[in-house]
Amino acid sequence: MTASAVDPDEEALAWAGDDRDAASIESRAPREPRQPRDGDSIPGPLLITYGILAGLYLIYTVGWVITVTRSTTSLPSLLGEIMFQLGEFLAIASPALWFVAVLALTRGRKPVIRLLWLLVGLAVVVPWPFLLGV
Repeated sequence: MTASAVDPDEEALAWAGDDRDAASIESRAPREPRQPRDGDSIPGPLLITYGILAGLYLIYTVGWVITVTRSTTSLPSLLGEIMFQLGEFLAIASPALWFVAVLALTRGRKPVIRLLWLLVGLAVVVPWPFLLGV
């Protein structure tokens, strides 16, 4: 094989611009590490609190699933049955939706505000039929 002939398999591995000198790439100064801003990192105790609250919201979701599976309600009209099943689905999804909505809508605010809304959500989406044994 001559020096001018290039193996087709080797040619497939080459990209335009591969001819650059490696020394010029290494001579660039390294980037400065990004300094964290106030809202970038979550302190440990706050992260643990978020985890505990997420677990409570998960327990609420399980409570709603149990409540819906126990339900034997049947409505005579098709529209009524569809709306009832939509309500059951929204009841099951409400704890997760509340948790995600609070995290998304309180981004950039003080952690106390986020915790307050998460605690309000624990009172709003509680599975009362499960707790009352209905």
